[in-house]
Amino acid sequence: MIKLRTHHLLCIPRFYSGGYDKKFARNMKQLVHNIRKNPNQKIKIVVGKPDDLCKSCPHLKEEKCKNPEEVEKWVILEDKKVAKYLKIKPNSIHIAKEIFNLSIQRVGNKDVKRICKECPFIENCLHVGLNKSFERDINKKLKWK
Repeated sequence: MIKLRTHHLLCIPRFYSGGYDKKFARNMKQLVHNIRKNPNQKIKIVVGKPDDLCKSCPHLKEEKCKNPEEVEKWVILEDKKVAKYLKIKPNSIHIAKEIFNLSIQRVGNKDVKRICKECPFIENCLHVGLNKSFERDINKKLKWK
């Protein structure tokens, strides 16, 4: 099961590897690939604590964010804001394609501009927009042999 912060539900469908720390980008690329290949896997939603993407963040030390306190507070606020916007509860468990389809359907670029306006990576997301191949991959019909 993958653990994801709620705000990462907006980041992943808009991900491209530019602008991030290399270790973080490599981990995110692997996680995105895993979701694309296994869209029926379970996702556990976490709010206000590190997830499977955070584990490769250069600011995470001993399961704690070592960014300035105001940055950590801002990230927690983002998690809460996205959880409320998507109407999902902390510690809830979802099927990957269902939770990402919810995110994709409910959050367009206008919403990203409003919800993520203080994020240092917002320009990446707005430049790339929604990754249509991610959406297509998570919704592929499995073919039985």
